Order: sequence, then structure tokens, then C-alpha cells
Amino acid sequence: MRDIDWNKWSSIAEIVSSVAILVTLVYLAIQTQQNTDAINAQSRQSLFDGGQEELPVWIQYPELSMLIIDSSQEITLEQKIQLDALLVLALGRREYAWREYQTGVLDEDSWIEEKRIIALLLGSERTREWWYAVGKMNYGDEFVDIVESIFEGQPLDPYWQGLENW
Repeated sequence: MRDIDWNKWSSIAEIVSSVAILVTLVYLAIQTQQNTDAINAQSRQSLFDGGQEELPVWIQYPELSMLIIDSSQEITLEQKIQLDALLVLALGRREYAWREYQTGVLDEDSWIEEKRIIALLLGSERTREWWYAVGKMNYGDEFVDIVESIFEGQPLDPYWQGLENW
């Protein structure tokens, strides 16, 4: 009779441990999803913050936008350095976004918006000249290929002309 009791208890213990394992796995799955969501939100916030850091520079140096709009305007070495730094900063942020997209942290809609900004940044005659002369040297080959696929064969971005005529 004791053997039967031990078998019963053994069976009950196996059932309880199986349920406990199942509950633990469900809990871990929920925790993993919440962690993934938090990482994705943090990544999007980081990209947003980076964009907010760019905006004051564009506001502080409106002549850089004017140089982008009018490629016939003479550009000094100091202005070239400023424009180079601003474009490197702006495209560096987009390279980060691309890497986050590649790893699945950034969603496709956000990456599409970042691609639109790349097209805008390199959508003038002057910025495309900058890209081919010095800009693309700042980035890895994969990102350079991505950037060039965004604007190659595309006309210059109408935003710059629209801004000039506004």
C-alpha cells in the first residue's frame, strides 16, 4: 500500500512541476516581450532626441540652409567645415537608425521616415557634391550603398526649391 501512495505523490509532484514550468515559461515570455518593447521605445526616443539636437543647429546657422538651396552661392572654407559637420552629424544619426532597423529594433515605418530625411539632406546639388567628395568617407560601405540607393537616379528634392520660393 505504501508503494501506491508514493506513486500517487510522485505523479502529483510531476503534474505540479509541469504546471510550474509552464507558468514560468509564460511569465518569461511576457517579460521578454516587455523588455523588447522597452528597448524599442528607448531606441525611438534616442532617435527623436538626436533629431531635436539637430534642429537648433539649423536654426542657429540658417546660412547653411541657404548654401544648400543655392549652389551657385560662393561657400567659404569655414562654411564648408560647418556644413560638413552638420551633415556628418545628421547622417550619422541616420546610420544609427539604419543599424537599429537592421537588428529589428527600429520598425519599418520609422526607417522609412529616416530614409526620407536622408533623401532631403542629400537632395540638393551642393549636398550631393559634398556626399561624393567627402561625405561618404565617414561611413561604412553598407550604409554608403543604402544611402546611394535612396537618392541615386532621383531628382533633386523639391523641398529646397519650395523653401526658396515660399
